[in-house]
Amino acid sequence: MDSVVLAVFVLVYAGMILGELPGLAVDRSGIALLGAIAILATGRLSLEEAWRAVDVHTLALLFGLMVVSAQFRLGGFYTETVRRIAARAPRPDTLLLWVVCAAGGLSSVLANDIVCLAMAPLLLEVCARRQITPVPLLLALACVSNVGSAATLIGIPAA
Repeated sequence: MDSVVLAVFVLVYAGMILGELPGLAVDRSGIALLGAIAILATGRLSLEEAWRAVDVHTLALLFGLMVVSAQFRLGGFYTETVRRIAARAPRPDTLLLWVVCAAGGLSSVLANDIVCLAMAPLLLEVCARRQITPVPLLLALACVSNVGSAATLIGIPAA
């Protein structure tokens, strides 16, 4: 195995685990981009080989899902969903069940990140009004949105 490729892989992998690399003000996406640039700059992969490795259809699908999910959020879909869940769930355990069903179902057809980002603040508001702890609901939301997304054909692309 090529030592340069191995070194880039280890650095990028460490950056993904840590969420950053010490001394660099970049997030995981920036770290991945820097790793790709390093592989191209060292000539370990040609520009043509790199381009062939990109699945444009998958990227277009993911972009489309994110746009649809964002429009649902802006249009109030998630607000209405959480409002209906809260209305149908008089007890915390019933609320938890409805959150699991709704978030898992939505994450299996939409981008799970936006499902979490859109539903979490609304769940916090419901919990504050009912004076219940939000931790189980937020953990369920995070876990089931990943499970719902993983159950699809494209899986969880950001994981």
